[in-house]
Amino acid sequence: MTGMGLLGLVLLSMAWLLFLGAAAWRVWPLAAVAGSVAVFFTVPALAGLGFALPWPWLWILLPLLLAFKRR
Repeated sequence: MTGMGLLGLVLLSMAWLLFLGAAAWRVWPLAAVAGSVAVFFTVPALAGLGFALPWPWLWILLPLLLAFKRR
């Protein structure tokens, strides 16, 4: 694994952990943004491995729509 690959893995893991932590503490706007960013960068990584996620923009925008609907 290259240095950039490792850095990307660390940052992606931090985004998912921030999403889970913010959701657990019910800070929905922060969780929505972190979740959307994490999904945005996870979808191309999964596509590179051969996994196809149906409707990728739905999964990217869904956390934002749900969080700001709660307000």
